[in-house]
Amino acid sequence: MKTVLTIIALVLSSAVFAHNDGNTNDKEKSSVQQTVEQIVTNPEVVNELGVEGKAEITLTIDEAGQVHLDGIQTDNYVLEYHIRKSIEGAVMIVEDSLVGKTIHFIVDVVQSK
Repeated sequence: MKTVLTIIALVLSSAVFAHNDGNTNDKEKSSVQQTVEQIVTNPEVVNELGVEGKAEITLTIDEAGQVHLDGIQTDNYVLEYHIRKSIEGAVMIVEDSLVGKTIHFIVDVVQSK
């Protein structure tokens, strides 16, 4: 578990996005979504927990880069707990245009065989 947390910290801390003109765009939001998906769908963790399902995630990132979960909608309590523990309070480097903005997306978690 310590290794997984270290990997999560490394992935989040290395999520640096290209500079743009200050307007929030889909590319920036997509980068955040991809980073979160990589963490949440890590096959080793997902298989160990035995979780599967879809979750709607709504989050914001503050001025310090800290991720705040505004909501997780799923029928799977273990999946919700996994997502919450994996990304709540994590630090992510993002463009200023994403600070304080709400990002909403769906993640599909499937166990590998």
